[in-house]
Amino acid sequence: MSMDEHDVAYERYMSDLYEEHYHEAIEEFTDELLISYYTDNKLLAKPAINSLCEARKLEGANPTAVFILAAIAVEVGLKVTLLKPIIFGLVHDNSVASLITDLTVSHPAMKKYQQLLLRVLDQHGGVNIEKIIREGSDKTLWDEIKEVKELRNLIMHRAEKASIANADLALGVASTILEKVFPDVVAKMGLHLHNDFQICDDFKCKLKSAQDK
Repeated sequence: MSMDEHDVAYERYMSDLYEEHYHEAIEEFTDELLISYYTDNKLLAKPAINSLCEARKLEGANPTAVFILAAIAVEVGLKVTLLKPIIFGLVHDNSVASLITDLTVSHPAMKKYQQLLLRVLDQHGGVNIEKIIREGSDKTLWDEIKEVKELRNLIMHRAEKASIANADLALGVASTILEKVFPDVVAKMGLHLHNDFQICDDFKCKLKSAQDK
């Protein structure tokens, strides 16, 4: 099969996948599917949080290293904490969900599927990353996520150096995903976090924390 034929076949597969999941995502997806995934994977945010923490440790010393670590936190945070829980709710298979999540973020043919996932995230998670604008920015969070990805490709594949501005962008986007958007989604599910990453579904624990405040 030639590359063109392969691309056509791939795009056809993606289109079929979109059509297959559209009705289920819009009409049948429930909060319980997200709650179930989060409570079964309570430490899912830890790797991305760790990467963000490592990036912060290097601030002011090495902008390229800071950018790369923060860009990892952006990609992993987006995929693992926000998109994969939705996809798993549609396919009910962890390996397939991981594959589709990777393709959704990386492949141009997945744009319609991306929009479907973002719509579900908005409807059930209560966050619209196509409208969120970070303080001090004039771009939406979704546009900045794409910008970080493009910069990462230049730096990783062309051995270019990141500027301080690049590093600050990646840190800001990662921080927003992991310390604002993800906690907001978790809270909307009636859950809460410990140590900024560990999901907890203990109602008594949540009540005690509220009383302590």
